[in-house]
Amino acid sequence: MTPFLFDFTLGKPNVEYIKEFPGKIHVPEKQVSDTQNRCPYIIPSIDGIYKKIERMTYRVDKSKFFSDVLACGAIAIANKTDLAQAEEREQTYLKIINSYRPAERESLVSVFGDIFILLSSVVYSDGRFDDYLGELFMRCNIGNKQAGQFFTPYYISQLMARITLNESMVKQKSAAKEIITINDPCCGGGGMLIAAIDVLQNTYGVNYARDCFVDCGDIDIRCVHMTYLQLSLAGVPAVIRHQNTLTREQWSVWYTPAFLFQYLRFRKFVV
Repeated sequence: MTPFLFDFTLGKPNVEYIKEFPGKIHVPEKQVSDTQNRCPYIIPSIDGIYKKIERMTYRVDKSKFFSDVLACGAIAIANKTDLAQAEEREQTYLKIINSYRPAERESLVSVFGDIFILLSSVVYSDGRFDDYLGELFMRCNIGNKQAGQFFTPYYISQLMARITLNESMVKQKSAAKEIITINDPCCGGGGMLIAAIDVLQNTYGVNYARDCFVDCGDIDIRCVHMTYLQLSLAGVPAVIRHQNTLTREQWSVWYTPAFLFQYLRFRKFVV
């Protein structure tokens, strides 16, 4: 199988080992972008990622570039765990990558690297949930106005999650050791699902990576990729379907790593 663009191996460093410790050693403080977050690396901001996209897309269409970042990122993650679909998806991946020049490929990798760090930072103890990709999507002007494709602001998604996920229901399921299931048949970029996970963890103390399951879908493959990335990097067991919810026509299914790693626990929810 052809190596993925996002795969890399660190070589052995050429350094001279210290035989004796000097009297004093200066250890620099750990750098973080937010003092409230315990993530061990600097977390990129939405503004920073968007500015990088603008700088890197002077030769290519910005909306297409961002859509390709989402597609390649989703495939790169999926192909590490969903081996049954890896070969077919790799061909799609290579077709996208080969349409760019070498320098443009590096730009694509750089943007996805920042997105990867931002989305995965939510798993740390003080991580902050948000619809990061939904905001980037709208900033890149990719939304389909004819289809009414405008993503819900995150604070409204949080409000809706708090209304829907009432305390008595969550406590009842937790006490019975039942898995909390969440469905969104028109998930967009996954913002409402992220808000639900946010409320379950930070309001009710639910371990969503173990006690929640998400089944969702969207007719737009870009939205499928966004939702897959946001849920995968947050460690959510989920199935994301590229489908027409009204006609039930389905074109592809994306399983997050957290779902596949716990397949025996969640398989009964998959039709």
